Amino acid sequence: MKTEELTNLGLTKEQADAVFALAGKDIEKYKKQVADLTAEKDGLSARLITAEDTLKGFEGIDPAAIHDEIAKWKQAAEDAEKSYAQKILQRDQRDWIGAKLNEYGVTSPFARRQLTSDVMAADSGLTWKDGSFFGFDDFMKKAKEQDSGLYQTAEEKAAAEAAAAAQKKAPSFVGPTGGDGGGEPKKYVPPKIF
Repeated sequence: MKTEELTNLGLTKEQADAVFALAGKDIEKYKKQVADLTAEKDGLSARLITAEDTLKGFEGIDPAAIHDEIAKWKQAAEDAEKSYAQKILQRDQRDWIGAKLNEYGVTSPFARRQLTSDVMAADSGLTWKDGSFFGFDDFMKKAKEQDSGLYQTAEEKAAAEAAAAAQKKAPSFVGPTGGDGGGEPKKYVPPKIF
């Protein structure tokens, strides 16, 4: 629309300018709506392209195979968790047995290894509950019966300590030339004096 067209219809120039001003406001409002809708359309187009590319990446994938793979990994995770828990339990049991063998005074590494193996065996008759093996003391008494030198009882320790104290207090004899009284005597060499 032009000013001349409005003046030909009988409007004055001021009236024509007012019509143009009102029309301009409406046009700006609609321009903003069109710009917003265009931006929204462009965003949706970009998302559509991305979605189509993603869907193309899934072509040839079997959902049943994915579920089987997920089930396989879940089972592997459960097995690993059980294995880890079993290893932690065995470590706790070995630590407990080691502490008890220290209490009993078992020092031989071979005996400690064998006793630990025997206690942890399924057929040992011992029960692991609340952080300890029930029946361990009876097990150690039976082991002592089979090998009297395995460890010392309290009475044997007291007797050994008394014997060691008596040995320490006992006099020792030396030979005339400073020897220990047994074996070959040392040859006496007088010191040189100038």
